[in-house]
Amino acid sequence: MSATRRIALVDDHRMFSDGFSALLMQLRDGHIVDVFDDPVDFLKSFQSDSSYDLIILDLVMRTMNGLALLAAIRERKSRCPVLMLSGIGAEPPLAEMKKLGARGFVHKSADTETLLAAVDGILAGQTRFFGAPDPDADGDEDGGWPPRGDRPLPRLGQRQLEIVHLMAGGATNKEVAATLNISENTVKSHMRAIFEALDVHTRTACVRRAQALGMI
Repeated sequence: MSATRRIALVDDHRMFSDGFSALLMQLRDGHIVDVFDDPVDFLKSFQSDSSYDLIILDLVMRTMNGLALLAAIRERKSRCPVLMLSGIGAEPPLAEMKKLGARGFVHKSADTETLLAAVDGILAGQTRFFGAPDPDADGDEDGGWPPRGDRPLPRLGQRQLEIVHLMAGGATNKEVAATLNISENTVKSHMRAIFEALDVHTRTACVRRAQALGMI
């Protein structure tokens, strides 16, 4: 009889999380999956490493991106293995995941065998990074990945994230200002800070970098 393995799945895309959790419990004896659709609720309930054998985090969530959640878990001195998932089309920020101690990454479009292989491998003490970008590929000057040098994980404030979301939707500075009820000068000030934090020089590169980091 297989030993019981407790897994926390933190993902605000309920269709995926419900399906994936059901798949794990159906195809792996003894796996118990707790699904959380709010990262904040998960942090409130997460007490110690004894709670779970594996934590699975979505990279992009509305209230907190997966990298920020992983950082918060590590700040609690947790050594519980973490598997990252993502459905974004941009290249995943693998370097940042590894720096924060993630043990694996799988794209949500992967087949069932790949998803299960990642879970099985990490539970067995291995690392499983599937769907990694070509390490020899060169990025363009503004939007390439991985970032050059050993840079810390960029952090944006709530207002800055709102602006990036609007930019990603094609909003102009004037439209951003009207939507957020702030001046265009304030928008420009925020954008300068955002560009500096993400180390980019254009709006397109800014959106691409934010997507790659799971911010939007």
